[in-house]
Amino acid sequence: MTPGATTVRSLVLHATETGDGEQPRQANQRYKDPRIALEQRHLQPLHPGALRLQMLRVGVCGTDLHMTQRDPLGFVRSSAPASIPQQGRVLGHEGIGRVIATGSDVTRFRVGDIVAPESVLSCGACRCCRSGAFNQCLDARLLGMEQDGLFAAIADVPARSAVAIGALAGSERGLQMAACLEPAGVALLACRKTQMAPGERVLVFGAGPIGLLVAMMARRLHGAALVAVVEPSAYRREFAAAWADRVAESAEALEIPDGGWGWDVVVEASGVLANVDAVFRQIAPGGRVALLGRGGQALRIGAVDHMITNAISVMGLRGHLGGVYERLIDLCLSGVLPLDRIVSSTMEGLERLRSVLEHPDDIAGGDCKIVVKLAD
Repeated sequence: MTPGATTVRSLVLHATETGDGEQPRQANQRYKDPRIALEQRHLQPLHPGALRLQMLRVGVCGTDLHMTQRDPLGFVRSSAPASIPQQGRVLGHEGIGRVIATGSDVTRFRVGDIVAPESVLSCGACRCCRSGAFNQCLDARLLGMEQDGLFAAIADVPARSAVAIGALAGSERGLQMAACLEPAGVALLACRKTQMAPGERVLVFGAGPIGLLVAMMARRLHGAALVAVVEPSAYRREFAAAWADRVAESAEALEIPDGGWGWDVVVEASGVLANVDAVFRQIAPGGRVALLGRGGQALRIGAVDHMITNAISVMGLRGHLGGVYERLIDLCLSGVLPLDRIVSSTMEGLERLRSVLEHPDDIAGGDCKIVVKLAD
């Protein structure tokens, strides 16, 4: 990117918005026939409260893959809130960038700072924001879904959503860990909200990045007595073995915890909600279930009497609350959370990223966390 340039290379998702006559639909799907293009996009004037970032590293999330996949009816597979305008949507909500310009109202950052944007862009003024629940903001917009995201050589983000990565910027390993802060924030929130405690037994469905990070945190932060991961992909099961005491292909193949007590915490990070019902009677009294993976499916629980009798809680979670990135950065620097160990592939350039998103079905079988290097 040369100084004074007015256009920037961006990876753009296009899709066809359907009318009301297109039925049936799952969840909130509105778009059909997704397609990816590498384009030159015009840089807009920088807003007063914004940062302009030269993107250094970006991470590929399952949601990015789902936005490029089709369901059996041709709709975009993702059920997350999304807005794809006629000119397309720049994907990407995980990454780090170097500040190359600041808006007129920005005082907290300077040119040259390396920052990580948060993915849920909150307003800071609604009732939820004022209570500290920024990821429940009534006017939230999702970066890379409802506002142009980070899969570009240069990206503009609100300064209030950015966090300086500090000493992590001083090494290649630190940059890799910083590129994983967003999914790590989701995992940390899940551990917090389920009140994971020492000695508990934790079951995680899905050995994608967030599932792996939950397993890592259950062991290294919360002192879980037993961590189990269910994952159909043989490659990802091998990856999960570093953080799990037990790894299985399916819930049926997983042994019930010794002594019959059951699972204290179940985290569904695969998007296959039938997993919850499959193990519900194995959940211990006072157990907690966290739903992280979106699949657009209905949640069905047959063992409602078991749920009532044993005071089992089921909660949905997204994003992360304020202050999470700062804590994660400290945990990375102290060596407690080696976030870079979930990275299975590091690639270079938007062209490679386009190739990944053009073949999203290939990822689960041979990759876990992909980080793409866009600049030094």
